[in-house]
Amino acid sequence: MKKRPSLVSMVLLLTLANLLILVIRNVIVGNDFYSFLRSNLFIGSFPVIAISSCLYYFNHKINTPLFWIGSFLWFIFYPNAPYMISDLIHDSQDPISKLHPEMIKYDTLIIFSLAMLSVFYGFLSLKMMFQLFKKRYSNTLAHIAIHFTIVMSCLGFYMGRELLSAIKLGNGYLYSWEIFLEPIQIIKIVWKALWPIHEHWPAYAMMLLFGAVQYLLLIIFHYINSIEIAPEK
Repeated sequence: MKKRPSLVSMVLLLTLANLLILVIRNVIVGNDFYSFLRSNLFIGSFPVIAISSCLYYFNHKINTPLFWIGSFLWFIFYPNAPYMISDLIHDSQDPISKLHPEMIKYDTLIIFSLAMLSVFYGFLSLKMMFQLFKKRYSNTLAHIAIHFTIVMSCLGFYMGRELLSAIKLGNGYLYSWEIFLEPIQIIKIVWKALWPIHEHWPAYAMMLLFGAVQYLLLIIFHYINSIEIAPEK
């Protein structure tokens, strides 16, 4: 029987393949307009994969306080993984697209591939954290933890895409780690953006749609994984 590649090998292969495609695109086009996708992929994938992997593989050595600290850090950074779906809004923003409209098709595929890779990282970390909560506590608490994470990631998505940061770093919008720098200021910004509800319903519509997209993708992946193909006769 042919040996299947390990998960680590597959993750590295998929990552290198996507980054190589982006490099080739930049060389052919002659600019690096979409190179921000590399940093978005790193920000979205490395923290959640690193934290969930450490908790998963060293679970037997981690005490309860350390486990909850690690879980909280993972919870804070998780929204960055599915967040990359929204990078599709940058499609056709490269000035060269006006001179060569055919590039839009290629750029769309590249952005989509990197975004789905980031989603894959996020969902992989979700699965590991689910197994950890199930093993340490119960199946019920595991489901509650994961559903709560997905629901709250909708708020994280809205914050990162729509709310301007008082610190003005990076692209000017809120970053996950800023909660450790100015928590009170962030709470004030978020509260002002969400209340009263009837005046900010577009924000809730955006968060609801982002949550729906995540659940739809999770359902698709789940059923694809559970499909059993009948052997050839």
